[in-house]
Amino acid sequence: MPDVDAHAFDPHVYKDADVVAGLQAKIASLADEIGRPVKLMHICGTHEHEMGRFALRDLIPDTIEVLAGPGCPVCVCDNEYVNLAIQLSLRPDTIVTSFGDMLAVPGSIPLEGERRGDVRMSLLDARAEGGDVRTVYSVFDAATLAQENPDKEVVFFSVGFETTVVAVAAMLKRGVPDNLSIIEANYYTPPATNLLPTLDGFDIEGFILPGHAVTITGLRVYEHLPEQGIACAAGGFEPADVLVSIVALLEQIRDGTPRIDNPYNRLVKYDGNEKAKRELDEVFELAPIRWRGIAEIPASGYKLRPAYRRYAATDRFAGHLETLDLAGAEHPKGCRCAEVTLGQIRPDECGVFGKLCTPDAPYGPCMVSHEGTCRAWYLFGMGKEKIHVEVA
Repeated sequence: MPDVDAHAFDPHVYKDADVVAGLQAKIASLADEIGRPVKLMHICGTHEHEMGRFALRDLIPDTIEVLAGPGCPVCVCDNEYVNLAIQLSLRPDTIVTSFGDMLAVPGSIPLEGERRGDVRMSLLDARAEGGDVRTVYSVFDAATLAQENPDKEVVFFSVGFETTVVAVAAMLKRGVPDNLSIIEANYYTPPATNLLPTLDGFDIEGFILPGHAVTITGLRVYEHLPEQGIACAAGGFEPADVLVSIVALLEQIRDGTPRIDNPYNRLVKYDGNEKAKRELDEVFELAPIRWRGIAEIPASGYKLRPAYRRYAATDRFAGHLETLDLAGAEHPKGCRCAEVTLGQIRPDECGVFGKLCTPDAPYGPCMVSHEGTCRAWYLFGMGKEKIHVEVA
């Protein structure tokens, strides 16, 4: 069995079965050394998806629990933006473009005549009512659509974390058609991780940092976490990537020395991608934004700077939209996505999970996106039957 060093991980063997078995054994050994239950959290929906796809929770002891945090941009996108996109899509001569998984996310506009529960309108419902809603894979597709339809307003529903926002910044900086605007549902992760340890009942001891986002931002921006007693490790997305991150966290917890480890160093630099950060900073500035189910968090959103405000949909259509009084309608009644997003409950502890809420008919946002925790749990059977795997 190979000896595993989390700090000198060879990226070429991240799918090797022997390495995975070695990591499994290392985690079991560290869990024995620690000798008590430990809760860890990842902050990336892709981590949750891959943990389910490869049944990685079945490879770690029951005393080590890995929970999902607010790492799905579709799930944390506030109703304000969904409602805005729906209203814009119903305007004449306006095309709203979005990533496919955003189309099924309910906002807070009641859906009349619905057959089940407290169901709200989504962009798919808006399309059914005649709205022009189109799926795109990037802001580049939206810009092309704007170029091909000069007589229409094209709105790109920009939902995402750092990796998505940097592409938008690059596109705007290089010039787009005047009839293109964006909905600024852009989220910056570090302030949210700063908030989590301050919440009542928070008992997470280590974070697997989001591998995609830290490729842009780097790790220095998370230095507040070890100062708050939280162990940290950058996490890639292959089975060995995830497991070696858990090893790194458990080593820190065993030794009582929280710090930031970088076992994903084949892609992540401590100070991030300097060119990408410069482009982000040139086009966007940090501002408060509401994270659905969590709070409005200062300096956690990317808003267009004054020089680029002409591309902001909120400014372009100001005064042409109905004011919606939908306060307090963050999630449908009975939906516990807020608690799932904060790692306070598992998806199968929600009363509507798998019943009223399924991937074919999502009731709450965490069941919509492939990065949503509830969808991953439903698709991969987590919480239904734990497969026992012996450590050799």
